Amino acid sequence: MKGDYAALKAMDQPMAFNRGEELQKLDVRRQKVNVWVIGLALTGILIAVIENELLWHNRNIPVMSFQLIKLLNSGVTLILFYSILQYYAVEFELLEVSGKTVMGTSYLQAFILSGLLRPFLIETAIILIHPLPFVNYIVHIWGLDTYCAYSSDGFVTVFMMLRLYHYTPRIIAEASGLRNEKTRLIGLMNNVDISYHFIGKAMLRDSLLTLLFLFIVSVVTLAYATIVFERPIGPDTNLDLFENSVWLVIITMTTVGYGDIYPKTPMGRYVAIFAALLAVVLVALAVGAVTDRLTLSRDESKVLEFIENIRSKQERKSAAAQMLQHAWRAYQSQLSKKHQKGNKHAYESGVGENNILYEPLFYKAALHYSQMRAESVNGISTDVALTVTENAVGIKHMQNQMEELERKLTDMHNMIKTAVLGGASTKSTKW
Repeated sequence: MKGDYAALKAMDQPMAFNRGEELQKLDVRRQKVNVWVIGLALTGILIAVIENELLWHNRNIPVMSFQLIKLLNSGVTLILFYSILQYYAVEFELLEVSGKTVMGTSYLQAFILSGLLRPFLIETAIILIHPLPFVNYIVHIWGLDTYCAYSSDGFVTVFMMLRLYHYTPRIIAEASGLRNEKTRLIGLMNNVDISYHFIGKAMLRDSLLTLLFLFIVSVVTLAYATIVFERPIGPDTNLDLFENSVWLVIITMTTVGYGDIYPKTPMGRYVAIFAALLAVVLVALAVGAVTDRLTLSRDESKVLEFIENIRSKQERKSAAAQMLQHAWRAYQSQLSKKHQKGNKHAYESGVGENNILYEPLFYKAALHYSQMRAESVNGISTDVALTVTENAVGIKHMQNQMEELERKLTDMHNMIKTAVLGGASTKSTKW
């Protein structure tokens, strides 16, 4: 099968070729085929689960109707295989149009050298896992002092869940809309492969809904695997119910582990181990996504810093006003004590010039204002000696200002008294 691009180059007559239009057409085809591939893969899982549940309720006794269901599943698998061939053919044509294939070789050699052979073989091996019609046998498992007999259909159905994990990146990529001809051209210009791996990393980093989707897929698949592996031991387990299995998987993945329900079979415990290891990855991804969403951008940080500066300035103004109020009250209190006869000896003994220092409310307000100024300029100050010295100097300066204010108020009072009693005075007072 040769691509359109190779066919155009092989033609004798010159023809106009638009790479962008060709990429767009091929990408539309790829999307349609990919939807069919995903739909057929999920349909096969659903058919296998239905057949396995019917077989279990029939006590693992196969009947012809079950064989017909498995024949239907095999038919779906064949159609799925053909769709996968079409999908990789379109992918190879996209690489041809992008100029990423080796020219001058056969189609098979070019396909192998393009790097598509390995994912094609892996995907083929995954989709070929399905219950085969007219094939029924018992799988015997011993361990943990327990003997378990599983039907081959149940065992194979559990491993069919690998389809979900394989096609989940494709579902995420198709839902995101990040894989199209435009993004492919942008990646081609920047030497970046817009692959499912690349889109998966981008979505896991930016979308919490993607993480939630992965968590739900993991819980559902692991819960069903637990049911299949635990119910053969009969009444000794309560994990034959889907809700109990979901509870066990969620408690295991969140590392809570109440211990009220636990698997008793070797295969059930392997599922629990896988759930615990998978939870480590999912929790790490969730923490990274949440941290990234809560991290402020550069512009947001600047706005927040500006708001904090405004609030800090208002708080400093309020603290300064409270300090001035307490300073004035402390000064008036000390002044009143000075004129009291009972406290005359205390002042004559020399308490010191900074008498307002001994007023606790003022000292507390002054210390609070000094700390706020230090935080606004240099952050939190831890130099206690320096802080005390600065406070003492500031308090001494404030007390001098209070004395000067008291003197001016006294002069104003005398001037008003003189004006009222002896007539208006024309003498000006220097302030």
